[in-house]
Amino acid sequence: MRFLTQRFRRSGLLAITVLAAILITACSTQKDSFVNRTYHTVNAKYNGYFNARESYKDGINRLSELHNDNYEQILSIFRYGTEQDASSISGNMDVVYEKASLVIRRHSMNIRGNEHNKWIDESYFLIARSHFFKRDYTLAILTFEYIIRQYDTPRAYDSKAWIAKSYHEQGRFDQARRMLDMLERNYSDGLLNEETTALFRKTFADHYLRQGNYQRAALELGKGMPYEKSAGEKARLTFIQAQLYHHSGEFANAQQAYQRVLDMRADRSMSFQARIGMAMAYDPEVGGGGHIRDELTDMLSEERYRSYRDQIYYALAQLAMRQNDQEEAIRLYRLSAEVSQENDMQKGLSFLRLGEIYFSHPDYLEAHLYYDSATTYLPAGYDSYEEIRTRTQVLSRISQLTNVIEREDSLQQLASLTEDQQLAVVEEIIADLREQERLRTEAERERTQEMRDAGRTARQARGTDQGRGWYFYNTTAMSNGEMEFFSRFGERPLEDMWRLSNRQVMADGFGMGMDGFDDLSYEDEVEEEFDEYDADAYLRNIPNSEEQLSSSLNRQMQAYYNLGLIFRDELRDRENAINSLETLIDRFPGSDRELNAYYHLYYLYRERGDGSQAERISNELIRRYPESEYAKIIGDPTYGDRMRQKDEYVRQLYRESYNAFFAGRFDIINRNREALDTLDASRELKARFAYLNAMALGKTDNRRDFISELQYVVDNYHDTPVHQPATTLLASLGSSAVAEPAVAREDRGAERIGRPADSPFDYSPDAGHFFLFLIDASEVDPTGITGYVGEFNSENYSDRDLSVSNIFFEGDKHLITITNFPDKENSMEYYNSLMGSEFISGNTGQGVEAF
Repeated sequence: MRFLTQRFRRSGLLAITVLAAILITACSTQKDSFVNRTYHTVNAKYNGYFNARESYKDGINRLSELHNDNYEQILSIFRYGTEQDASSISGNMDVVYEKASLVIRRHSMNIRGNEHNKWIDESYFLIARSHFFKRDYTLAILTFEYIIRQYDTPRAYDSKAWIAKSYHEQGRFDQARRMLDMLERNYSDGLLNEETTALFRKTFADHYLRQGNYQRAALELGKGMPYEKSAGEKARLTFIQAQLYHHSGEFANAQQAYQRVLDMRADRSMSFQARIGMAMAYDPEVGGGGHIRDELTDMLSEERYRSYRDQIYYALAQLAMRQNDQEEAIRLYRLSAEVSQENDMQKGLSFLRLGEIYFSHPDYLEAHLYYDSATTYLPAGYDSYEEIRTRTQVLSRISQLTNVIEREDSLQQLASLTEDQQLAVVEEIIADLREQERLRTEAERERTQEMRDAGRTARQARGTDQGRGWYFYNTTAMSNGEMEFFSRFGERPLEDMWRLSNRQVMADGFGMGMDGFDDLSYEDEVEEEFDEYDADAYLRNIPNSEEQLSSSLNRQMQAYYNLGLIFRDELRDRENAINSLETLIDRFPGSDRELNAYYHLYYLYRERGDGSQAERISNELIRRYPESEYAKIIGDPTYGDRMRQKDEYVRQLYRESYNAFFAGRFDIINRNREALDTLDASRELKARFAYLNAMALGKTDNRRDFISELQYVVDNYHDTPVHQPATTLLASLGSSAVAEPAVAREDRGAERIGRPADSPFDYSPDAGHFFLFLIDASEVDPTGITGYVGEFNSENYSDRDLSVSNIFFEGDKHLITITNFPDKENSMEYYNSLMGSEFISGNTGQGVEAF
């Protein structure tokens, strides 16, 4: 018995020893045997690769969940989400890279150039896609290209599709197209499996979609649909195909595709959107609009579609627009906005469509109200949001200017009354306001009671007595009134006199430069806040004196002029522009803007092709303003060209002088400046010449002239860009007087830039201070320090109005100035903070001096 036990022990020990030897041998990645391949294949698949793949799946599923489809636009074929969504799965992709890299390091069996572990290319493929979803497209492309070169497997073809996807994200469509053409040849050769074919066709469709070629995109989706395995994905792609047909104007194909989505039993949301899409894709030439309208109307009565009522009304409105029934469309768009509770996007779209309708009439004041509401509800990421916002701003200016005209008309009418009559009118206004306030208060009380009274809901449902009685007891009328308010004015704070109190009225002034371009400037007249129940607050605004009346008329005149130019330049509305400018001339003869109005009217009539009116305006302008530049331009067709040639000659003189400065040819600068004095140059160009001339003098030994010329720039060109650098440089020189004797170059070579010791000025710590860097550009790049200082100020001193300038001083020396410190204490706090920063402390040495 003892013998058998010992024998078994020896056998077990031998088995363990043999197994250990096998395992040790199997660990080798350079021996191509069944045992080795099995060991590394199993470990690669079920350890690192499995964990990497699961992390990848989790990240992609999360990205898909975060992605929000906007059915108002064509859905994206691939759901990548926003940049913020992508950052939320960055951790997943880091795990993918870590685990997959570990698989490659431990289990790659690359023996004599051939890989014997089939999970290695899969690991590389995971790594490449992790780079893609971290939005490192360059690194993703490099990894995909490595797979194509190294592995003759299906993943090589998948990698080509992913390279094309990466190029799409970079906007490199030519490179993407070359890769897709290669895949097309591979497909023709029968080298692509079904999964790769589906990916390839979707990528090709995405290629066309991103470039607006909807027909080709729809065709590619149709080619790839048979290879798509997921029923949900197939329904989504079919819906996208329907949208593509719709945007291409192929309404019949669109309706058929939407019907296929319904036949596929897609999810509830997409099925609903397919029904809406069928209504949107209605073709008036084919007919059948009544059937679609009936189906949508039936959906309104179904409880399951209650949360979609805003979209149903919107679709009905779109259908009405296709049938050229604008009045019905307006009613339905308003209903869409009214019933929309939580869908801000849909509410914004309804307001936008209403704005577009009124803009097309044109009714700019009405359009402004709806555009204003649209910008409130639409997200900033909406495709045309910036265009909508810009139009809203233009319409807002039109509304403000129209209000100026109407307000001044009303005030001028009041001015024609006696004081007693004026007071009577104002008291009537105040009485009306008090009555409105009383009605609002009672309405609020009634509405609060209705919300508390559950029985009120039943009475509303029965619809009894809703057509009679006081307005505020009529719940339907109240609801419609509230909708009317929000559709016209958007969401506004609940406050008295919301349209009047503390609002701004813009009296815009337009000037016209000699170059023919109108320069818009705005002088905001902010109405002082007033008590709407105080009669004096109203009476103060009535223009009873000649001076007040003149100001009132001038505000109206400016408003008409500004309207004319907005209509002409911003909206390309020639007729309204002509009406505004003609009104200005008729109502305000001899005004400051009359000459400009004549000039603009001349060209507006010419653009309209109305030669007789253009001639009438031309004759009147020349008769009234014969010596004006405009009269010369209109009377002499070559005059404008000659003025432009002269202007170009002046600019050429400056360019020549600028280049001469760096070449050390200061005589050219002086010669050109003398020539400039004989020409009619712009004020800004004269300022630049004067500053350049001062800098040239600074390169010579004539310190007195240098300082004198800088002083000339400071004194005479305060409203030009060179004023600030000239002021800063002059202050940094610390000149005590223009008459200071010249200092020989060798005597002031070591002179410190600052206040001379013998200066007659008294130092005041409470006076404004500058911080300066004196930089030798031959040793340190001034732009690097300037850039850092700008970022430093933004991060640490954004609440202060600090100004940074990089000014050429002499030779290779530059001055970087930071200004607007109120006193020594503030400047020294800044000095210590900036000088203690790591970047500055590491770069302030030879070539940089701070003080």
